[in-house]
Amino acid sequence: MPPGNQYLDARFRWVPQHGYILSITPARMKELHGDLDATSECSQAVPKLPQSMRKQWMLCFIGTKQGYLTHAARSVTAYAAESGKDKLEIWNVMPFKKPVKLSAIKAHLTGGQAWRAKRALSGGHVSSGAFGLLLEALRRVDPRAARIADGLVDHRPPAPDPMPTPAKMNWAFQRDAVVTSLEIAGIPKESLRISPQMPQDATSIFDSDGDVTSIEDLVILQDLDNADKDWQFVKRQRYAAKTFHKGGTKLTIILANKLDLEVQLGTDLIYVNETLKSVVFVQYKMFRGVDGEEGYRPDAQLDEEIKRMDAAAATLNTQTLDESCEGYRLGADPFFLKFCSKLLTHETVGHVPGIYVPLGYWKLLARTPAVRGPKGGKVVRAESFGRRHFTPTHFIDMVGRGWIGTSALQTDVLVPYLRSAIEGKKGMVLAVQSQTDAEDTAVDDMSQPPAQGPTFIPPKPRHPGQKRRVVQL
Repeated sequence: MPPGNQYLDARFRWVPQHGYILSITPARMKELHGDLDATSECSQAVPKLPQSMRKQWMLCFIGTKQGYLTHAARSVTAYAAESGKDKLEIWNVMPFKKPVKLSAIKAHLTGGQAWRAKRALSGGHVSSGAFGLLLEALRRVDPRAARIADGLVDHRPPAPDPMPTPAKMNWAFQRDAVVTSLEIAGIPKESLRISPQMPQDATSIFDSDGDVTSIEDLVILQDLDNADKDWQFVKRQRYAAKTFHKGGTKLTIILANKLDLEVQLGTDLIYVNETLKSVVFVQYKMFRGVDGEEGYRPDAQLDEEIKRMDAAAATLNTQTLDESCEGYRLGADPFFLKFCSKLLTHETVGHVPGIYVPLGYWKLLARTPAVRGPKGGKVVRAESFGRRHFTPTHFIDMVGRGWIGTSALQTDVLVPYLRSAIEGKKGMVLAVQSQTDAEDTAVDDMSQPPAQGPTFIPPKPRHPGQKRRVVQL
């Protein structure tokens, strides 16, 4: 690596939209190399640039031989130099294998902005329109020089921030709950084009999705309009909802409650499989640390969440036992905890790696020495479970085949739990899988257009069986 290019080791994201042509003498280039060797950065006074170009990254082409380009570098103008000039800060200076003729580049410039590019080759700022033409001409004239220049451009996104905050955790929990729901329903997870990391000022994972409706625009359980007061309360809420289709399967996902991520306390997943008449509840928890090395410490929040699940379980247990083949389950516990690691640095389109355990098993484990930390406190890590857990693949397969969950969809049991979650300001993903029916077309042809969510752009960094009556959501 040439001296003064230590910054390339870090490889931070750097994507220029403009260029600069700098002509200097070999003696001046030698002086700049001295600065590069000492501080990995150098600067050159240049004619004043437009104010709009301040702090705009530019790919700088340097010529130390008249009529030729000899180097490429990264550059930016952030401060003024002496009167009437700007300070062009330069780093990562890379020499070409051999000088490239300016006349050859001019001969290969084509397009509506070619005249601007030709004029810029005389020296100075290269506008965004001419910049692309200049790079293309360089590739045609000298591919090796073009590869050196391209090597200075880094399109990779910035590394995600591993520091946990409630907002970032809730974003990741919501996205994983939706991806898991898609995989259970057998719908390609690529259907969900949502970043694993939370954009700035987001309120829910569907904010940037224009194909999302408000639940008020849907026909909600149309045969239960006169249901009890709990259901009327739920129906009055305003949620973001999105429907996915694959063959005869329809999956409707509702984010409830759609409060700001910053004030949510966590995200549950409630998966309703109408075809197999089962409901599964999932509570998310995160191992602390970049790789989960700090584990998870049970707290008062988990105690409160378990109380809610126990209350829902008590109501479920009052229902008539389903003794049919379709109603058979491996166990009576429909509540699960998912412990996640690498939650905030997860980059793939699939679900977050993690461990699923039934709530009943967690209660037993929490009373054993396996969760005791070195100072006597409770802490659980991935190894605390040994082999006694379900992987995401196991869990998705069991839910999709109806081996776990409740025995039937009972509205008078489900709705009070929804209300409890809403009143507790708890973010929740409700996913309902059903079979497509001819009557569904009445719901899909909604009278109101989909609500358009705002688009969030991250700030520019500096240096995801048996047919039952269809319940429409």
